Amino acid sequence: MSASRNTTLWLTALGLVLLCAAGSARADTALRAGGGHNLHRLDDSRSHPASDNLQMEWLPQNRSDPGAGMQASVRVNIDIDTADWQGRTGRIYMVLPRDQAGSSVQADWTTQGKLRSGRLVSGQRTMVYAGRIDSPRLRDEMLVRLRTAPDWQSNSRRLNFYFEIDVLD
Repeated sequence: MSASRNTTLWLTALGLVLLCAAGSARADTALRAGGGHNLHRLDDSRSHPASDNLQMEWLPQNRSDPGAGMQASVRVNIDIDTADWQGRTGRIYMVLPRDQAGSSVQADWTTQGKLRSGRLVSGQRTMVYAGRIDSPRLRDEMLVRLRTAPDWQSNSRRLNFYFEIDVLD
């Protein structure tokens, strides 16, 4: 990026779609992914960022990390439709597909306790819940910290996080 190190990029919450991927992805659509017994994409269309704008800021450069990139934090209200699996046991994964622009994105988050806190890098998935599905909706709040390398080239980026369930019984 040719701008100075103190440049700040502004991204609208709509431009940076966090955990709101339902659209045409219905909860009953089976996915073919490695390692899944009975893997399905979940409808999380009611999930949404708590703020309208997300500000990406340059990380300070230092000797231990001369290639420091950018970071931002956003609070996300998670609301996943689990009605089709209520009463069953499963594992729920959060997925971040590989970034189309080729830049690696890392997400770290904490939760209020229903989902597990964790870390995810673009192109990976990680388990955020394991156990019996006791209610038709799984709700939590995540504080997500996004980090990217200094090769972040645009001032608008779509990150399509989504959730999958691996039904065990």
